[in-house]
Order: sequence, then C-alpha cells, then structure tokens
Amino acid sequence: MNGTGLMPRDRTAKKGPRKSPKLRASQWKIGISISVNADARRLSQTFTEPEYLETWLCLPNHNGSSHAIAARTGNDYRLDLYCGETLSAVITGSYLVSHQRKMLLSWTRTSVRSGAANPSLSFVDIRLRGNFGSSILELEHTGLNSAAEYFWQMAMWRASLEKLVGLMKNSQMAPLSARQ
Repeated sequence: MNGTGLMPRDRTAKKGPRKSPKLRASQWKIGISISVNADARRLSQTFTEPEYLETWLCLPNHNGSSHAIAARTGNDYRLDLYCGETLSAVITGSYLVSHQRKMLLSWTRTSVRSGAANPSLSFVDIRLRGNFGSSILELEHTGLNSAAEYFWQMAMWRASLEKLVGLMKNSQMAPLSARQ
C-alpha cells in the first residue's frame, strides 16, 4: 500500500504456465481504504443519493471545472461526467447490493471522447466501518479490462474520494434535535 491508500495489483513474476492476456487483464483491481469524518449512515447517502454524488464525484485530473450529473431509477444509476460544458464520460450500472454499510455496484464506463465501442463491465464493492463521527471507507473496484482503464479509474477514485474527504471534513453535523 502506498501513501495514498491505493493498493495496485501484485506484479511479481510467478512460475508456471503464462495466463492469456485476456485472463490477466481481468485481474486489474483497485483497493482503497480511507478515513472519512462522517458516520456510516451519512457516508452511505453520499454513494446512493444523486444530489450527494454530484457534490464529490469528479473526473481524474480535474481542474475545478469538472462536475457530475447523477440520476437514479430504482437500482439503476447513470453518472454523466463533464469537463466544463463537455461530456467526457458516462458511467452506468446498478446497485446489486445496497445496505448502509455494504454496497456492490455494477459499473460500466463509456468514454465519450474516445468513442469506445466496447465498454466493459466492472464491479465496485464499498464497505463502511465505524460509527458516530468517523468511518473507514473500503472500496474495491474489480474486473477492469486494461491498464488504461485501471489508471483512469484509479485517478478518478483518488480525485473523487479526496474531494469527498474534504467536503466531510469541512461540513458540520446537524444538531441532534434537527436530525430525523
């Protein structure tokens, strides 16, 4: 694990027959574990409610002009990621599991700029640990089909989660009497 909390896949050489490139590609995965200044209920909402997703989800290497438009219908969601006024990527999928402390999402990114004709399906597993004022967010993104996809998703998650941590750090919890 490096200082950012990202755990790249193991690249050590292993003896035995070589795996096909397609099989090796399916092993690309991202693992992140971070502390967030929010209780699990509140943090869960930031991953499931479109208006909250729009506040922190952003493109990799964003320059402040990056923003997201999120929509959810039942268990399906769509995330349109913009750089300025230009649509850069569309992410679609479903909440396969959606509990306060555990979420599993199918995840398909289509790059609008490159016009990728064959987007691939991957999965995002989110676990929330802790309570009250602080939680540990554990995210694992598996099934990435290429090095390019791995690096794009890793940069997107890093930028977005750093933004989420900053938002939660600077926000105030509502007084107990105002909570529902």
